[in-house]
Amino acid sequence: MKTLDIFKELNAVSEEDILTRFPKQYDELVCSDTSRDFYDGQKVILFGNPSKIISIHGGKLIRLSVHLENSKEISCVIYSQPFYSRILKKDYLYYFFGTYKIKQKAVMISSIIRSDNLLVQNRFKPYYSLPSKVSQANFYALVNEIINYRNAYINNIIPSKYINKYKLEERINAFKDVHIPTSLETINRGLRVFKYEEALQYCLYSLYLKKQASLLKKKEFSPIPKDKINEFILSLPYKLTPDQIQAVREIVLDMDSKNVMTRLLEGDVGTGKTIVAFIALYANYLRGGQGVLLTPTSTLAKQHYLNCVNVFKNYPLRIALLDSSLSKRDLNLVLEQIQDGTIDIIIGTHQVFSTNVNYFNLTLVVEDEQHKFGVEQRNSLVNKGVGVDVLSMSATPIPRTLSLIINSDLEVSELKSFPSKVRSVETKVIDASSPLIDKAIKRALEVHRQVFIVAPKIEGSEASNKISANVIYQEMVDKYGEENVMLMTGKTKKDEQDRIYSQFVKGEKLILVSTSLIEVGVDVKDASLMIVYEANYFGLASLHQLRGRIGRSGEGSLALLVYSGEDKEALDKLEFLASHSNGEEIALYDLKLRGGGDLASYRQSGESSLKVANFVNDYQIFIHAKEDANEILENLDNQENQAFFTRVLEGKKK
Repeated sequence: MKTLDIFKELNAVSEEDILTRFPKQYDELVCSDTSRDFYDGQKVILFGNPSKIISIHGGKLIRLSVHLENSKEISCVIYSQPFYSRILKKDYLYYFFGTYKIKQKAVMISSIIRSDNLLVQNRFKPYYSLPSKVSQANFYALVNEIINYRNAYINNIIPSKYINKYKLEERINAFKDVHIPTSLETINRGLRVFKYEEALQYCLYSLYLKKQASLLKKKEFSPIPKDKINEFILSLPYKLTPDQIQAVREIVLDMDSKNVMTRLLEGDVGTGKTIVAFIALYANYLRGGQGVLLTPTSTLAKQHYLNCVNVFKNYPLRIALLDSSLSKRDLNLVLEQIQDGTIDIIIGTHQVFSTNVNYFNLTLVVEDEQHKFGVEQRNSLVNKGVGVDVLSMSATPIPRTLSLIINSDLEVSELKSFPSKVRSVETKVIDASSPLIDKAIKRALEVHRQVFIVAPKIEGSEASNKISANVIYQEMVDKYGEENVMLMTGKTKKDEQDRIYSQFVKGEKLILVSTSLIEVGVDVKDASLMIVYEANYFGLASLHQLRGRIGRSGEGSLALLVYSGEDKEALDKLEFLASHSNGEEIALYDLKLRGGGDLASYRQSGESSLKVANFVNDYQIFIHAKEDANEILENLDNQENQAFFTRVLEGKKK
């Protein structure tokens, strides 16, 4: 493949774009011990000549033996890679990478590399996440060429003070250590440079955003009467937790300040973030402003709208729902009332930041599930007012020490205690053939409790083995009758979604098959069973959110995570969730696995800048980087500091 084609496929414009596509993992080229029998699922590396190559079904299946240097023969199988039958030569030596399957009594080959390939020039073979059109070999050849012959423009970007302070190696040498490693020590030495580089960029931009926000001032406003806030809280039919009281206090004080509020409200599923948001919207009404509650789905928007109307039924607030389910006539009426100030609180989906929505006096934006929205979307809404306060909400609870790093551009309020009954949700990881699935569904139907069944996709395909919502729906209808089962996916029309959700809440139909559409905020008090098929395709945070849809009445409930695969990492992840209910512990575990890239991307802008750094594992690096970032911001008259700062800002504009 030509170099220009590789650049095009990777959307790369410079050599640095190629080099910063770091290896996803490394295979240590230590051949497996063939003197002992392999165990089922064992990762295997063989070195030798291919022999007895037999192509079956047009190459969809290839059987071969690997002749090792000790003359031993190992049986191997290759699926869906027919090109190997054409390119394998019995006279050449190859590395064979695969997994042993006891059922087939063979090594299932995932990749084969000839011994003279650059990829296996050292003990550690890098593996990259690449588009299907770009081969590992072609990409690695380009990386080697850049590092060895086209490196003139690869210079240090970190100010020299910090390179010396932490004894970091030259950037070009760090690239070489990461891409062409000779030992684990060289890999770690190179990664140390890029982890600090990413952490410093992240912290610098976060602190810059916070500084910019502190410069924003509100237009003239009326002070919020705290006594009325207190009266409202006392009028509620339940008592707020101390965490909720503290969060309300912090939010109202921010809103009463001349500086614009940028605050994050963190809390596990069920800690009562919604009522805190409603109180913030009430405080905003008391000072004469319009408030928006932005939600990611129509179902959640309607739920919040109904709850909000109920909470304020004895108050003169005017509340409107704004989403795509409105008729043209109703939409035009709501738009007119928003523009003339008749409406005080607007609850809706993406419609709230549409160009045809003009606010009379927008002064507060509340985002539910902030990670569902891009920075540009958020800004387009905030820019419809002047000096707008922003309260973001997240159901991913993170320890405060870590949150102060990840969310260093925001003030943070936390909800840790649960206001309602303690939930009793048992979680089990099971195989798709487990009889517990039918047993649990039948039990739920007997006691008239709702059942959520979730699949990772709407429709199946020949190219994918993932089970689909459509297939499960038909299976459930066949078993339990159409009178008990409903299907709701992203393809379901909005008015139909409302009808289905209403029937489900009322218990008119007890089984709802869906995609992850129901992950966020859906509140069905009597739901007691959650079944998630192909659970390995969901992140831990999503699974914890899905589990949060059941057990809300305090009655015993059951979550079944269905997984029939053999991936040990996936199984470990699911077993961890099954044995943990604390959202903070789950979030930490998830961050260790994923590195927090998603958090980094939606906290700031665009794709995540974190490719190698991990908020949890590299916490100390972020601590030092935050101190250094503060120092850089305070000393922008220094030429190197200014150059690095400019690079960070320009990188965010791309």
